[in-house]
Amino acid sequence: MPVKYKIIESKKLVYAIGSGHVTLSDLMGHMDELSHDPNYKAPMKKLVDYRQVNHLDLSMEASEIFAAKKAELKEVFHKEKCAIVATKDINFGTARVHNALIDSSGIETAVFRDLEKALAWLEIELDDDELILD
Repeated sequence: MPVKYKIIESKKLVYAIGSGHVTLSDLMGHMDELSHDPNYKAPMKKLVDYRQVNHLDLSMEASEIFAAKKAELKEVFHKEKCAIVATKDINFGTARVHNALIDSSGIETAVFRDLEKALAWLEIELDDDELILD
C-alpha cells in the first residue's frame, strides 16, 4: 500500500508515510481508514512523510476532491496540526497546492522540505525507531 501510518499515542501523533506512486485513491483510502481508527483521538498532530514518494499523482481536480474530503472530516480531525515533508520539487509543489486548498477547513497544515523543520513546527521530537513502520 502506498500510504501507511501508525499512531504514536505517547506523542499524540499520526505518522503517515507514502512510497512509490501515490494517487487520489490511496489518499482517500488513508483518510477513510484513519477516520475510523479507534486509536485516533483528536486533537492530534500528523506528520506526512513523502520523502519516499516517486510521484504524487494529483491533478488540480483530484487535489480539490481530496481537500473537500478532508474538510468533510474536519470534526473527526478536530484541531489537527499537519506537517507534510516532500523533498522532490514536483511533490513539494503538489503538497503546497493541497495546503492552499485545505487552508479554510480549520486544519492547520504546512509543507516542508526538511524533516527536522517539520518536527520543530509540530513541536515534537522523534527517535529514529519511531519513524519505522511495523
